[in-house]
Amino acid sequence: MYNLPASWKALPPMPVDGDSWSVLHSWAMPTSSFLELVMFARMFVDSLDAQHYEEHHDNGTCCLSLSKMEGQHCYCRVLELLVNVWAYHSARRMIYVNPVTGVMQEQHMLEHRRGHMWAKWFDFSLLKAMDEDLAEEVDYEHPANRWLWPSTGEIFWQGIYEREQNHHHRQKILKKRRSREKLERMRGRYRQKSLGKFVKPSPPKDADNGSVKTEDSEA
Repeated sequence: MYNLPASWKALPPMPVDGDSWSVLHSWAMPTSSFLELVMFARMFVDSLDAQHYEEHHDNGTCCLSLSKMEGQHCYCRVLELLVNVWAYHSARRMIYVNPVTGVMQEQHMLEHRRGHMWAKWFDFSLLKAMDEDLAEEVDYEHPANRWLWPSTGEIFWQGIYEREQNHHHRQKILKKRRSREKLERMRGRYRQKSLGKFVKPSPPKDADNGSVKTEDSEA
């Protein structure tokens, strides 16, 4: 699965049991599961990049690629690998759908995986905690050295939420204070007293006579 030297024993084991694996982007999953996959993928790719960045760019090859063509499109191979590793070790059921007949068949039976999965390292609460720890480090330290993880997605942890909440609260208080000060200025404003009273002039006499004549003629 990994196409890596046998000395690399720190990676989750992927069995060769004769069942099928997902290839490239031929997979689908619920949104909640996809979010977990993204968190895992960000950390996995960041660790891989930190260890092999120089070698990858100097030689132009990918340590995970099975051929020279895959080495030129390393991201495809990485995504293909990640979705299989995550689905297997996070105890997801893996269903193969025949594109012609539509027949569904489970691959790598969940019952047969027990004792072989690294489930505790793929737990959602652990992934979320690790994601928040990395976000806190970026938020506080602002590292200047090259680091891939901050560029792969959103940076968010509880401290950012609390800071934004406090900022909105201060803005709300400031708005209320400005409104109160404006009302106080309006109440204390000097008002010019009127110099005289406007008296509506009476209608001219001609208009009165005309109206009377009109009424008489109508009568």
